[in-house]
Amino acid sequence: MKDAIVIPVSALRRLFVMLLVLIALILLVLVVRTQLFKAGIASLFAPGAAEVIDRNAYQAVFLTNGSTYFGKLQPQGEEWFLLTDVFYLSVGDQSDTPRLIKRGSEAQGPNEPMIIPQDQVLFIENLKDNSEIVSLIKRFKAGEIPAATAPPVTAAPTPRPSPTR
Repeated sequence: MKDAIVIPVSALRRLFVMLLVLIALILLVLVVRTQLFKAGIASLFAPGAAEVIDRNAYQAVFLTNGSTYFGKLQPQGEEWFLLTDVFYLSVGDQSDTPRLIKRGSEAQGPNEPMIIPQDQVLFIENLKDNSEIVSLIKRFKAGEIPAATAPPVTAAPTPRPSPTR
């Protein structure tokens, strides 16, 4: 046994631990790299919607279809928002003054909350407590403003027969 090479057990342990650490680092780099490509590097440091929505304030929610709703907004996971205490503005035929309408009086009779897909939201604004919209909502809730109803659904005109037929 004179020609045998003796390797101390402590050296083998160190080698084994270093291999485990190397494998863990490689896995960590792969996971981080995958996440960076999925979400982009800025999203790792940017606050999410849940962090910037003021739960004590009303929000204006601007949708991609041009509609704007006012209410209390809560993110639901990564794909949805819930909007409660929902209002919107409508301009009537008689005046150009917008009327505040509490959602729920429409023909389809919607219930709260309003469920909004995140990809339909153009942007969101936290409203100041002294803004005109919030003041109107407070006055509505206090009974100072009568409840406005949604504008009636207008049917498409029925085509009339031609006088030449």
